[in-house]
Amino acid sequence: MTNRLANKVAFITGAAGGQGRAAAVVFAREGAKVAAIDMDANGLQETVRLVSEAGGEAIAIECDVTHEEQVKQAIQKTVDAFGKLTTIYNNAGIAHKNFMISVEDTSVEEWDKIQNVNTRGLFFVSKYGIAELLRAGGGTIINTASTAALINSPGGPSYSASKGAIISFTRQVAASYARKGIRANVIAPGYVITAMTKAMEEVLPELDKVASEATPLGRGAQPEEIANIALFLASDESSFVTGSVIVADGGLTIV
Repeated sequence: MTNRLANKVAFITGAAGGQGRAAAVVFAREGAKVAAIDMDANGLQETVRLVSEAGGEAIAIECDVTHEEQVKQAIQKTVDAFGKLTTIYNNAGIAHKNFMISVEDTSVEEWDKIQNVNTRGLFFVSKYGIAELLRAGGGTIINTASTAALINSPGGPSYSASKGAIISFTRQVAASYARKGIRANVIAPGYVITAMTKAMEEVLPELDKVASEATPLGRGAQPEEIANIALFLASDESSFVTGSVIVADGGLTIV
């Protein structure tokens, strides 16, 4: 522990597993107090246990980010528990189960479901979280996009559209709040080995092999590798970084 996030309070969505859980552990290990946000109560409890094992402090808050009132309450619970909010990591997201689906085959219901989690949820957290960042004297926002926003990489129409929207939204927030002490940045991962990508193997059993072969580094990322980038963006080490998109894809977008 080097206390790179000492005196920080982080609100991490999608924290019941994958990149969100990894970030919760890494942030807490570096001194942040963590509010772990997700709909999966059991997964959240495991995240809190892992944070405690790492010597950190976290609380679990069940929340569906697509519901405005639940988000408002989750942010208030975080402030009530820790006194302030300094760091937002919008990591919650879903994708098409059939990530190779076409526009024609995408239902309106599926389009709306993915947009609601990936963009509406991010909007609610930002809308009500920014007020707390301002009260704390400033802070950082980290949003999760994807290489699907940058290149023709698998993901499906609604997923790709949502991730592109996240980049545009983040840049707007960065420009609007820079003079008020808030920085906002995006991480755009490539293929990361998580429960979500493992579920996609039902559609393409060779996904890991195909994705690894398409990536110049020859493998997918572990969630901790993305969490370490989020750690940099959450820390004061990135104090001159805002409105940026950090691509973490093992070289996928250069080929």
